[in-house]
Amino acid sequence: MPQASSLAGSLVALGCIILTCCKPKEELNYEAILSLPPDDQTTSPSALVEELTTRAELLGLPARVRAAERSARLLEVQLYGTDRDDALSRLDRLCVSGKISIRAIHDRSAYITDIASKDPSQLPSDHQILLYDAQGKGGANGQKLAVSRAEILNNSHVESALATRDGDNMVHISLNISGLRRIRSATEKMQKGRSRLAIIYDERIISAPVVAEELWTPVTLEGFNSFEHAESLATSLNKPLSSNLLIESLIPLVPQAK
Repeated sequence: MPQASSLAGSLVALGCIILTCCKPKEELNYEAILSLPPDDQTTSPSALVEELTTRAELLGLPARVRAAERSARLLEVQLYGTDRDDALSRLDRLCVSGKISIRAIHDRSAYITDIASKDPSQLPSDHQILLYDAQGKGGANGQKLAVSRAEILNNSHVESALATRDGDNMVHISLNISGLRRIRSATEKMQKGRSRLAIIYDERIISAPVVAEELWTPVTLEGFNSFEHAESLATSLNKPLSSNLLIESLIPLVPQAK
């Protein structure tokens, strides 16, 4: 009669086999062609293959990445998708640049945007007008904000990032020493309870919080449509790509049923 420990081990092994067999396998059924930007003549395709492979593993996305044989400036990515839109969404998550920028909003933003709408020359040259949609629905009905062109923080000030599901989908960013100094120096001069920051992700303001106190702690970003969106940004900050890739094509590997 087998000992209890051996029997338990056998049951665990059998359970693993059964679970593995029952889990649906996501076959790679789409292929994308990615290219390096024309102005990038230095990035190594082999480095990008490694970076994209690492990202795919971190995001749990089934994918196979390799350099294209026909051109040194192209990459081939095979991935899974329930349909083309799903495959494109996964590809976007894999290749997202994840550029963040934190800037100050002018304390008289409403006044500045109002006079600039009547006379654009009245807009201070060191500011620009950006649209902020607090509901995250896009469109042209958002709030116009006069935002400084000077960055307080950007990707170079990020030490690490973590996406969480607690409450709204969030990305918690730990700053390096330079970043901590910059955010503290900027916020200590602001009017507490009035001054606002513009949190910009890929050229879109995702939040515009009021500065309640001097900041010197990790920064939390909100305004993501899903946890996957937040997770993609966190991964891109932790594992940035050497170059911003362009999607040239996305086609099924086998003919799609009509």
